[in-house]
Amino acid sequence: MIIEQGKIQIAEELVEILDSLFFKTLSEPVRVQLLKFLLVHGRSDIGTIAEQMPQDRSVISRHLNLMQSAGILTCEKESRHIYYAINAGTFLEKVESIAEKLRACMEVCCPDCCQK
Repeated sequence: MIIEQGKIQIAEELVEILDSLFFKTLSEPVRVQLLKFLLVHGRSDIGTIAEQMPQDRSVISRHLNLMQSAGILTCEKESRHIYYAINAGTFLEKVESIAEKLRACMEVCCPDCCQK
């Protein structure tokens, strides 16, 4: 019974991470394209980004704001421009945390699949 509770708890923790705003944000193809744009071009303002995307500027702005809320992007205002960039440290920490939680869950819930 104790082992079963441990499996349930770690599985629930993993599901919580997988159902997070982080993954929901990355599940939208437009946001993945925005991420790709910023990876290739670096820090950019909305005007520069909108020139390269088929979506309306207001739609892109909403996507960028959601990505910022999820911790994927940073946002800096300079004069009349707002610049977006990948929040590399936080992004990497989230991905590593997910991998660690997934590894721990697999080791507890299905140890046979983790043997090499």
